Amino acid sequence: MNGFTIWMIVINTSFWLICCFGTAHLVRFLPKSWYEKNQWFFAERSFERKVYKRIGLDRWKDRLPECGKVWNFQKKNLNEDLTLSYADKFILETKYAEVGHLGMAVLGFACIWVNPSDYALMAFILAGVNVIVQIPFCLIQRYNRPRLLRLRSRLARKSRESYTNTNNPQTGSDI
Repeated sequence: MNGFTIWMIVINTSFWLICCFGTAHLVRFLPKSWYEKNQWFFAERSFERKVYKRIGLDRWKDRLPECGKVWNFQKKNLNEDLTLSYADKFILETKYAEVGHLGMAVLGFACIWVNPSDYALMAFILAGVNVIVQIPFCLIQRYNRPRLLRLRSRLARKSRESYTNTNNPQTGSDI
């Protein structure tokens, strides 16, 4: 291997690490209000459930790598920490992840400018492959979010019922 090849490996590896982990980190700097104001972007579309069923997303979604613990979030705690605040955090994490993976897909095309012009076609192909790699991760977020919203709604309803029952005790006939 010559010096040029080693140098290009170092440059491209650095680029992809910065692109992916940097984007995943930067999406957390957008104000939470941005994620709340853009509900239309995160809303489930009428055709999505059919697509997920057709591609069998529920069968393979848990086999892909998940890096939530890098940002101090563990989705495996869902069964242990089933609270409104945990559901809210999980929903926000799906939004971070979706925007992050979309950002990675788009920013990956910058690899064309990192490489010499003689390698532009190779860089374009790599960027295209990156888009294909990011799509399943976006789909998983879009698949999970409506389910989490329904869970959050049930938790909120139970919380209201519990609050109502403890603050408005029914008067019994034994008084």
